[in-house]
Amino acid sequence: MELTDHLGQEIIHRLSKYIDVAINLMDPTGKIVASTDHARINQVHGGAQRVIETLEAQQITKDISSQYSNTKPGVNLPIFHRGELAGVVGLTGNPDQVYQAAGMTQGSVEIALEQLYIQKQSFYQERQWNHWFHRLISDEDMEELEKEARYSLRADLKKAWQVVVFQTTSPFDFTERLRRQAEQLQLRPLFILPFQENSVVMPLPFQEHIPPFQTEGPAAVGEPGYSAKGIYTSFQQASQSIEIAGKAGEMIYSGAFKVERLLSSITKETYIEITEPFANRLNRLEAPYLETLDSFFKNDLKMNRTADGLHIHRNTLHYRLDQVHKKVGLDARCFKDAMILQAILINR
Repeated sequence: MELTDHLGQEIIHRLSKYIDVAINLMDPTGKIVASTDHARINQVHGGAQRVIETLEAQQITKDISSQYSNTKPGVNLPIFHRGELAGVVGLTGNPDQVYQAAGMTQGSVEIALEQLYIQKQSFYQERQWNHWFHRLISDEDMEELEKEARYSLRADLKKAWQVVVFQTTSPFDFTERLRRQAEQLQLRPLFILPFQENSVVMPLPFQEHIPPFQTEGPAAVGEPGYSAKGIYTSFQQASQSIEIAGKAGEMIYSGAFKVERLLSSITKETYIEITEPFANRLNRLEAPYLETLDSFFKNDLKMNRTADGLHIHRNTLHYRLDQVHKKVGLDARCFKDAMILQAILINR
């Protein structure tokens, strides 16, 4: 990565607040691309050319400055980035007095180049993952996508993944906060991407317990799935769970909503056809009967546990269930009838 006009001028603008001598930044050809003295920009710096030839620091005194074109007394140091010459930094003044400042400037420029390189690589990789994920949910060839992930994105998908989906009103800002959270929790997500208008997607290698994330909107975790197909399925599960039961600021697990997800896959027409006559009658029931049904289903149709939980006698429980059967036409103690009653209660 080389020094450019825009980057060089931004670096000088920041450093000149703390360094009170003239600063020049030269590209790998020796041309001044940025300077505190704008008149020197685009001049070829002879001292920088000497640094480029030798790849060593050059201290130029007043006595020898005339040997180099467009050069004043000072210190010129090579700037390296990832083992390659990226340019030269020069500070004007007595070499003994400005050498330390020149070294600090050299280090600052090299750090800035590395950070910019990392940002560009991260941005490029994010775009690649974004494109890859959109193709995944479009149901493209899974084998080809796994090969692309392995060879182009350097990611081995041959393991179990769980996808976490977050809903947020500001996906780009939330993505950055989520990345910091993941780093603090020492997690290694495959990627963290804004998706569509209000979602952020994060596939994680499967682990028994996913740490809690700070989220302002609903969030859901899909069930573990293997490789690219597993990522696709886990994403669908998490997205569906948010639609069914998502609550702001809470993270839910799709495995806890299997029945709800199954019911949501039934067409609206079929659901209405089967449940409407019973639903109308159920909605007219008094509150104690609805509370009894809810408790009965939560206790897995067990009479004793339900009666204990409601603090009523077992005979009273039988009476209430008999009344539900009489008024609605469905017997909660019968498995098939219980399924229809549960479906109506869930969709209420």
